[in-house]
Amino acid sequence: MSKSMISKKVAFFVIFLALFICGTVLIFTVPTSIKITYLQTIQTDDGVTIYFNVFEPDEELYQAKNGDDKKKVILIGHGHRANKEMLKGYAIELAVAGFIAIPFDFRGHGQSTGMLERDKLILDVKAILEYLKTRDDVDLNNMGYIGYSMGGYPGWQIIHEDTRFKCFIGIGTGLPSPSYNPEYAVTVNSGRKLNVLMIMGKFDEAVTVDRLKEGMALRLGMSAAEIDINKLYGSFQAGTASMIYVDDNSNHLLLCWDQDFIRVARDWVINTFPSVRAPDENFYVNIRGVILLIQMIGGMGIFFTILQPLSDYILALRKKEGAEAGKRGEIFRIETPDISIMGLFLKAILFILVLGLVGIFLFLPLTFVLPLTTMGQVIMLLFGQSFGILFLIWRIGKNADMSMKAILLKPFKHENDFLMELLLGGILAVLVYIIVYVSIGLNYFGLAPSVTKYIYVPMYLVIEFLILLAFNIFANVIFQAKYKDVEKGTFKAGLLIFLMQIIYMIVFLLFLSYLQGSLFTFGVFMPVVIPTTLLGSYVSVYCYEKTRNITVGTIIATVIIILETTTVSLL
Repeated sequence: MSKSMISKKVAFFVIFLALFICGTVLIFTVPTSIKITYLQTIQTDDGVTIYFNVFEPDEELYQAKNGDDKKKVILIGHGHRANKEMLKGYAIELAVAGFIAIPFDFRGHGQSTGMLERDKLILDVKAILEYLKTRDDVDLNNMGYIGYSMGGYPGWQIIHEDTRFKCFIGIGTGLPSPSYNPEYAVTVNSGRKLNVLMIMGKFDEAVTVDRLKEGMALRLGMSAAEIDINKLYGSFQAGTASMIYVDDNSNHLLLCWDQDFIRVARDWVINTFPSVRAPDENFYVNIRGVILLIQMIGGMGIFFTILQPLSDYILALRKKEGAEAGKRGEIFRIETPDISIMGLFLKAILFILVLGLVGIFLFLPLTFVLPLTTMGQVIMLLFGQSFGILFLIWRIGKNADMSMKAILLKPFKHENDFLMELLLGGILAVLVYIIVYVSIGLNYFGLAPSVTKYIYVPMYLVIEFLILLAFNIFANVIFQAKYKDVEKGTFKAGLLIFLMQIIYMIVFLLFLSYLQGSLFTFGVFMPVVIPTTLLGSYVSVYCYEKTRNITVGTIIATVIIILETTTVSLL
């Protein structure tokens, strides 16, 4: 490699590193008007450890606007298979507005211990209230609660029995009605001051508008037919403000990050507690989105820049019989001269769609015995995809005079090579995980399972690795090998491999949604599946091109999928 080429690579690495460091610093310091305390813990009455984060206005800025007034608190409860990081946007904007916001992980979710027991979720809320008793700067007589999806249920429980809560915001969740927990209803005629805002997206099928209207009718003493959406009933001054807010563009999952919902929720809290003077009048959702983009560009730029020199160094340590130590191995390819690129692409989709359902049904019984339900379901879908691909590999191998066994065992043929590839893949997987965790993980999605789930991670790593390896043998060794132009071919191969997988996911998730009579599952999975699959596809093709093997890219994709899915899985 020429000196000019080395200098150019070093320059790119420095630029990407600067972008990543700058983005990371900014995403944890913007806005500067608040203080965030991460990874706080407290025990519930039944011994479960609850993790929570505390977002609060800067003390000096708060006192400059509010004097020695105690701070109002808003608790934030997440949904089923979600976590506290997914609602960080709400917490930040409330802290900017002068409130203490506390998102927490319910038992069995995120980093909290225990198993999901819906009738005990209220104990998790009460544990956070015990923490608040230790602070002398908190106004415990004026609190609010935001409940997303499942988080709304214990919210109504605590609000019904604790009159210190003056505000409830339900996001994609139910409202007590004649047919849904009527015992928790707080009516405007009860004399209780409680401002209630119910938020839902137009494409959110977790709860219906008609169901919310029934609940609002019970609260207001009206008929459901008289209730209009996006109309304010009652008043904030009287503590009877009530509204069903419906947005046209979001589904259930996107409620967590939709800037319109965050703004509406913040304004509702501000109107409930008008005496609080906001230390900061700005709105940071969009600014933080730009910072995240800078951070991700820098982080993935570091990965793609460091990949080849790191692989050259580590793989040079392997020793091959009859070959000079340090020499890069022959690239694993299977030629298919009689099939065009598009023909191979269409064959792959056909085999995946036709035989994928067979693979899913073969794997289905295992999902009933495997721990971590969501993980089992994701692996089932991926197994169906690889099951179809295996038959295509068999057909192609037959034409190339290669047995299926020889093709599948090729990555493991040389033990020393395989161990070095595992080492390289492990190092790069850790790098990618760190990049994704400090950006998306800590700010938007979580990506950190509780200690009680980690015992299952090694088992799933092995299963997932073998499943993805089967798919990558086709994707890289057969399909990507057809591209002779390295630079353009890598981009095109990555795109088409992504399309193979995403078409499969769309078809089978739509089929599942059809069986369920709702698009809820499709709408929840796809916003996560699309970026994860896109990242995995390009990591796979780029690693194959630079390291001459499929093991490295497979390990990276496996680690990301396992940690992402384990975080949202339940015991």
